[in-house]
Amino acid sequence: MARILAEIALFLLPFAAFALYLRYGRKVDSFLAGWSLRALIGCAVVAVLLVAASLYFIEATGRGPTTGRYVPPSWQDGVLVPGHIE
Repeated sequence: MARILAEIALFLLPFAAFALYLRYGRKVDSFLAGWSLRALIGCAVVAVLLVAASLYFIEATGRGPTTGRYVPPSWQDGVLVPGHIE
């Protein structure tokens, strides 16, 4: 659940940053006055890149060992031994 919320937050981050820039940087009073199609597309591209980079980072750092011999799960003395890499 936390990972899903983090991905949603990363996707919304560029839109929130641009809205804050419009409000405090350009001093635009109307909420929709500074938004253009170009700005929306730019924010969407940055958002997708942020989500893709975070997914790659989570996958790359969350892996276990990738060298060795895989031992599949098995039953030993009535107990399930999970699969592992030796």
